[in-house]
Amino acid sequence: MAPVRVAAPMVAFFTLVLAFSGCAGEEQLPFGLQSQEVVKADHATVMAPAPDGRMFFGEQFSGQIKIIGVDGKLQADPFAQVETTSYLGQDWGLTGLAIDPAFKDDHFVYAFYTQPISPAAPEASPPLGPVARPTLVRFTDENGRGVNPTVISDNFPLTSAVHADFNANGNIHFGPDGYLYLSIGDYDIFSDQPDVLRKLDNPIGKMLRIDAKDGSAAPGNPFAADPSADPRIFAYGFREPFDFAFQPGTGRIYATDNTTVSCEELNIIEPGKGYGWPDVGQFPFPDCTAGNGVDGIYIFAKEGVANTSDFLATFVEVSGLDFVSGAQYPQLGDSLLSCELGTGVLRRVTLSGPNGDQVKANDVLVKDCKRDVTVGLDRLIYYATETEIRKLVPSNEQTPPALGS
Repeated sequence: MAPVRVAAPMVAFFTLVLAFSGCAGEEQLPFGLQSQEVVKADHATVMAPAPDGRMFFGEQFSGQIKIIGVDGKLQADPFAQVETTSYLGQDWGLTGLAIDPAFKDDHFVYAFYTQPISPAAPEASPPLGPVARPTLVRFTDENGRGVNPTVISDNFPLTSAVHADFNANGNIHFGPDGYLYLSIGDYDIFSDQPDVLRKLDNPIGKMLRIDAKDGSAAPGNPFAADPSADPRIFAYGFREPFDFAFQPGTGRIYATDNTTVSCEELNIIEPGKGYGWPDVGQFPFPDCTAGNGVDGIYIFAKEGVANTSDFLATFVEVSGLDFVSGAQYPQLGDSLLSCELGTGVLRRVTLSGPNGDQVKANDVLVKDCKRDVTVGLDRLIYYATETEIRKLVPSNEQTPPALGS
């Protein structure tokens, strides 16, 4: 495996400017909530609460991992930094962060990012973007500093120079079984290499389940007995499964998958199941296309906007998912939270039915959630805009509890 490269000082990058922008401030929000700033943060694509009350978060383009202390203040120096790349300011970068279930003993923190391999060649004809590789690295927390960086897995195909900055590494989460789950996009090769996505001998467009100690396949994976399959594969047939979450109590995995147009699937992920991509069929929702008629349990779409060739006018792109408990927010109940990069909307989605596959409510909480949403150790909702991390507190809570309370 290649050594972990420590990031050089951040250089300027080009990023998309989205037209939609909400304003939270201290305004009164639905369900008696207030949005309050916690810290400034630049494109905090992922947050991960630690069991000691601190909140770790990663900035997508700088590759910096930072810490919010139990006092709610930003630690002066970054915890760590990875050398990452993003060609157009889109999907690549630091996208996954997870705290080891045994963190109190081993102090392990995992990061999933796009490691640069070769630079762009804009003078080529046609112009070529950079080549990169998804990489999983582990740091050991030592008094707020990430030491002993260790590559756990870089056993992933290189990206294509003609499809740079699209749909590679997604997020990482530990499941209730103690194994690490990773989402991998389709590398944007569905139009010219669709057979790669249909095959089980590679991790592209798949969800993986691994042993975080060494990156090997976790025992009990559905294709372990198939000598032609990548034994790490847990499920397949995805385009851009940017985030997923485990439902407390049931352990069900809920994941989103971004389509090529204005819609986003919400799926329940089952071991060994295929979710259709890259074979395209019709959703029941108007103007939405997805994989092979394998419909999600719900469709997120930008309301009132027709499907057009103007991607920025239509895309939703769920960038963060987590579950919130009605014990802390009785007015919300036990619900799934969904943060949308394309719309800025943070939704409360209420699931029902014996299999949790029905949606009975979909309510907008705020309109400035762009990057991620998570529930902290204090059971409060934290969400990331493009420039800061905020939290939602009940309006009758004059002094919100500290992170570790």
